[in-house]
Amino acid sequence: MSDKIVIKVPYNAFLERAALCVQPFGDGHINDSFLVETEDGEYVCQRIRKAMDVSCLEHNYLLYAEACEKANWPYPKWMKTQDGKLLYKDQAGDHWRTYPLIKGQILSSPLSKEELYACGQGLSGMHVILQTLPRKPKPVYPMLHDLKHYYERYLRMIRDGACFDDQRDYEVERFLHENIEVFTCRDGGRKAVIHGDPKLGNIVFQDGKVKAFIDLDTIMEGSLLEDLADCVRSCCLTDGRLDQKAVQILLDGYLSVADHMLTEEELRKLPDVIRKICFELGLRYYTDSIAHKKSFKEKYPGYLLGKAKGYFEKV
Repeated sequence: MSDKIVIKVPYNAFLERAALCVQPFGDGHINDSFLVETEDGEYVCQRIRKAMDVSCLEHNYLLYAEACEKANWPYPKWMKTQDGKLLYKDQAGDHWRTYPLIKGQILSSPLSKEELYACGQGLSGMHVILQTLPRKPKPVYPMLHDLKHYYERYLRMIRDGACFDDQRDYEVERFLHENIEVFTCRDGGRKAVIHGDPKLGNIVFQDGKVKAFIDLDTIMEGSLLEDLADCVRSCCLTDGRLDQKAVQILLDGYLSVADHMLTEEELRKLPDVIRKICFELGLRYYTDSIAHKKSFKEKYPGYLLGKAKGYFEKV
């Protein structure tokens, strides 16, 4: 990493010790994260995307911090700046936060049977804790999993010329038009407080168990079934495809902790809701792949289009 990048990470707004090393960290699609190593330990310093409502972030943080503390459940514990604030605003207008690194492992699929079962247990435990928030969270992403919203955004972008026409894939677009009504009509069931993005990259393991969920910015009221489906589509892959045996093992783990969270009728809808989540993600990645202004990071040319097609193959 160059000195220029190190200087731009304002870790000294939170930490008294000098950094021994600063380097990019994680594989997030939205915020920029850096691992800061000091003599006292390791910390994650994140630059928050400007479009995010930091007042909602702080409101939600105080809620889930209280619930997680009562449950003795590890979570990203924001540090205060030298002047007592949870967030630091730099000269460019970017907000930053810092928290001690939660030690553990971030796993990749395919997972073992034990790891899949642990994923289900961990998500169910997280869901139980989230229902104890002292007040309602304020959604940072109010349209999360709103398939109609994403489709209308895609159509509006095409209509307004806010995309690169030479990068459009008309076979993909035909697939979108032919299937949007089917997936829009699929019901995610009753609402509760959810994580919002319980993918494998946001799950920290230790000694074969789920130690914590990170990236809690997406906490909001939403569909428990869709949250479970989102976890399944990320954790239950074998050679890039959903493994139905893996899905059942993760589901068994989920129900072993809190079988009251979902009804039998909702569970019967799970396969269809998993496909809906994959369709939604495919739509979001495709829209970004041709957009002038992107929400996700284009890690290399063709990355976003490749992600979109990969999700559509799972539908």
